Amino acid sequence: MQGKHKGVVLVIGLVFLLIITLLGVAGASHSLFGERMASNNKQIAEAFMAAETGVVNAVAWLDNPANEASWGQENASKNAINAFSLATGSAARWQIDSLAFAGDEATIVSCGTINSSGVHRCISSTYIKGSGGGNLAAMNIIGKIKTFDTANSNQFKLIGGDGGPALATDTLDNVQLITDDIERKGRMANYVGGIREVKFDDPFGDPAKMAEFIEGIRLQWNSMASSNPNKGTAPTDMGTTASPKITYYKGDLELKGKGFVGAGILVIVGNLTISGNNLDYDGLIVVTGQSFSISGGGSRDVTGAIVFANPIMTDSVWSFGEAEATFEFDVSGGGNATFTYDEQVLNAARNLLSDDNVAKDLWQLEGSTSNASSKSKVANWRAYTD
Repeated sequence: MQGKHKGVVLVIGLVFLLIITLLGVAGASHSLFGERMASNNKQIAEAFMAAETGVVNAVAWLDNPANEASWGQENASKNAINAFSLATGSAARWQIDSLAFAGDEATIVSCGTINSSGVHRCISSTYIKGSGGGNLAAMNIIGKIKTFDTANSNQFKLIGGDGGPALATDTLDNVQLITDDIERKGRMANYVGGIREVKFDDPFGDPAKMAEFIEGIRLQWNSMASSNPNKGTAPTDMGTTASPKITYYKGDLELKGKGFVGAGILVIVGNLTISGNNLDYDGLIVVTGQSFSISGGGSRDVTGAIVFANPIMTDSVWSFGEAEATFEFDVSGGGNATFTYDEQVLNAARNLLSDDNVAKDLWQLEGSTSNASSKSKVANWRAYTD
């Protein structure tokens, strides 16, 4: 009888041992499975982090004013951004899978991959272009452009200020027209800061306010006595850096045949032609006609800003150079010509305006380069498995 009891105890002990063994094996398997899950989750997270790095690099590249001319060029832009990924050499790599442009937006698809396991994850996001706002660049063209003929000389340069563009205009069509001509002649390096679409601040962003701005300058100039040291006369006496002046000229102005010096504010209600001569001007030049031409030899050094805009009224509605007005540019020819944005010079010009002049109220200069703009942003962030 005692032997039978010993046999039962043995069987029960073996059963418990089997259960414990199975539990141990199950626990070990669960632990290994958990480790694999943790490792897989870690690699998924790292793949997404790599994809995010790709988006960050894409946004930084798109934000760079030097790359403005590449906007809309999908393959060229994608390849340029991906070149940064090839240089990283990390365990997880990223790549911009696609970059699709539509107006002021670009859809970025960035994918991250773990080199050792091939874990692959992607992020889709929408880059929304900043307004590029602010007042002025070195040269500003506002309104529809019919033709743009850039200088075929390496001595023609536009230099933006404080990260702002060299040349600012108000439509993407204008940007394309300008960049096409510049690139065709291989002169993009002459435009320091690039070409940018800008949503100009007042008064330069609103044709009615621009007209009011010009009228305010005209009224102050007209009310000044001829003996007033701040009143300029084009083209013979337009001021100097030491003694800037307000100069208003109605009609087409041709600066030809000798050197011209000026400083302050120069408004030309008509076309401007600069040919075969020297020009040295510090301040704001506003041209409201339909053409602006620089040609011939000589040297031109304009510091401040030049604005080409034609505010017109049609059926009681203000517009910039639309309907019967288009702009024709010819900045070809030899010689030296440098246009450099300078806010300090523009402040000195603005101070010539009287405190009760509406033009002074309209023209707000603080932080006014076209770099002082609404920032770009990234929206519609979506993660997915490719």
